[in-house]
Amino acid sequence: MPRRHRAARDRSDLPGPQGRPLNLAPDWAQADGTVVRAASVGTGKVYRCPGCQQLIQPGTPHLVVVQEGDMEGRRHWHTPCWRTEVRRRGR
Repeated sequence: MPRRHRAARDRSDLPGPQGRPLNLAPDWAQADGTVVRAASVGTGKVYRCPGCQQLIQPGTPHLVVVQEGDMEGRRHWHTPCWRTEVRRRGR
């Protein structure tokens, strides 16, 4: 049966919101007090990396970092920039 015809009770055991899988980042990317996910912008939206102040172009693989409890404060980081930030924070 196609997914769109599944009853809500059948979707409740799937990970992530509305049954979408969570794009978890690698273990090295996790930092205390943050939730880190892997992303690839496909919406045509451009983000600015807080690590290098350069643009993250649509379709570029990167990381989305959210301080725990602050969904509005999420930031999109280039992967190498976030790696540097994790080292700076002392993980």
